[in-house]
Amino acid sequence: MPRFRAHAACQDFHRASEAARRDVLTRRQMLKWGIGAGVTVYAANMLPTAHLLDAAAAEAAAAPDAPILVSVFLPGGLDLLDTLMPLDQEGALRDLRSGVSPAAPLALAGTSLGLHPSLSRGPGGGLKGLFDRGQIGFLPGIDYANPNLSHFASRAFWETGMVSQQSVSGWLGRWLDRHGSADNPLQGLSAGYGLSPTLRAVNAPVASISDPGDAELSMWSVWGDWGTAAVDAYAALSRSGRAGPTSAGPASAARAARLAHSVSAQLAPFRKKDDTSPDPLAGPVTYPENNDTADRLKVLAGLIAQPLGIRMATVDADGEFDTHEGQAQTLDRDLGAVGEALATFQADLEARGVANRVLTFVWSEFGRRPEANKSGGTDHGAGGVAWVQGPRALGGVLTEYPSLTDLDREKNLKVTVDFRRVYGSLLGQWMGTDPAEVIPGAGQFGQVALVRS
Repeated sequence: MPRFRAHAACQDFHRASEAARRDVLTRRQMLKWGIGAGVTVYAANMLPTAHLLDAAAAEAAAAPDAPILVSVFLPGGLDLLDTLMPLDQEGALRDLRSGVSPAAPLALAGTSLGLHPSLSRGPGGGLKGLFDRGQIGFLPGIDYANPNLSHFASRAFWETGMVSQQSVSGWLGRWLDRHGSADNPLQGLSAGYGLSPTLRAVNAPVASISDPGDAELSMWSVWGDWGTAAVDAYAALSRSGRAGPTSAGPASAARAARLAHSVSAQLAPFRKKDDTSPDPLAGPVTYPENNDTADRLKVLAGLIAQPLGIRMATVDADGEFDTHEGQAQTLDRDLGAVGEALATFQADLEARGVANRVLTFVWSEFGRRPEANKSGGTDHGAGGVAWVQGPRALGGVLTEYPSLTDLDREKNLKVTVDFRRVYGSLLGQWMGTDPAEVIPGAGQFGQVALVRS
């Protein structure tokens, strides 16, 4: 039996992950130097700092029931066959990957499929419980024609909504450019340190939030009374309207600091007074400990419950789903942790009374090969798995499950639904807008039912 290594993902995965983290590391360095801890504002064009978040409250008041779309990315290429096992093809599956697939999948009523046993963890029976209550719609076989099995390329295609090498904005960012606000950066949130490429916009301001409780301007190596005095002096200068630096670099830095200061001031009510005081954003549901995905979703749930005008949000899940080795162990640990976090997030939204406004879409950049390799894992393949969850998600299995006896010419699963068809369906059925505004050629992909009528 091969020795299991927790970080056995391929070099392509690590390169793609590093490219995604590059902005995160830069942001952390910026935060360290005092641009503003916990919150970063991204605005393509000049954004007035006066009454910056008054717009958020106004938008929330004007449309208190506006739908919110949450995108959760599972990095590495989550395996369809072990996540949602085809029980009616179990013999063929065992022949292809003996000793890799879970021995006791959870049978899903009304289907010929079994769910990975780790997905029963969490409130209400975890994701299995959500499926039983009709609040999860699975999308097996999702991918795109002639799939590129590179993490870097495939992830970029999903993030932009275009199978193209050109550099473009994210598909959620394009929606905000057309339908979002010109002065509310909280309309599009990445729960974490860096902005998800999915939310990159041309004109619409968006933000990343790691911890609104830490959202305050700070100055490196200055603390105590001196630090407080320095920040107060900077705030006074910001409010005075005095002209700042004019050269590009210093002007950009000054503007970023003003924006961060303004946002952090507006988020001050959500800041803990000290380490022993209660979290103002805490809800009635307890999240699992030592679970980074749960931590991000907890922050997001707390912010969704506030009148901030949030319309789009993204979360990068923790875990490595590029399971070239030790797939059974990795899925039990990492898929179980993500499933528990998502189930808790759903329970939290329900307890706060906002669940009907939120649809969560969970995706990964591709699937895995049907046949196991010699290291107890699976290599890059096509035909992955995604799902929608929430009280208004159409429950069940929403797309055709690929056949294990009718593979493509590369011996991968055949793609049964293009991801752009799903994007168009989310935009049309959930956000209520024309998919063609965001997805080029949306009409040729059609739609798949995702939302309860």
